[in-house]
Amino acid sequence: MRLISGRWLVLAVMLVAAADVLYAGQIYGTIVMGGQGVRDVTVEIKCGQEAAVSGATAADGTYRINVPQQGQCSLALPSYEGRPTASIFSSPNPSLYNFELTKLADGKYELKRR
Repeated sequence: MRLISGRWLVLAVMLVAAADVLYAGQIYGTIVMGGQGVRDVTVEIKCGQEAAVSGATAADGTYRINVPQQGQCSLALPSYEGRPTASIFSSPNPSLYNFELTKLADGKYELKRR
């Protein structure tokens, strides 16, 4: 019986280590416009040379995305005119980034940190 539970412990440790390789950090926060959460919008995060990862905001404008690399990243809203983008930083600990989405005079949008 001890041999079986020892194997499960080793397997669990290996799975946790593999999860750390897949994701280096987590970016989360809220995107609002006019005081209301922006719902069901695609959020893309690109870090370094890695492919962009994406997720969507919830009904209250919150998002939570695991990123594959630590360091300088960019967060974008590709479905909005002008593809509003903001610089962010991914670390081993979850990083909070709240934004205000504003419409500019030329019809494009901009992300401002809150």
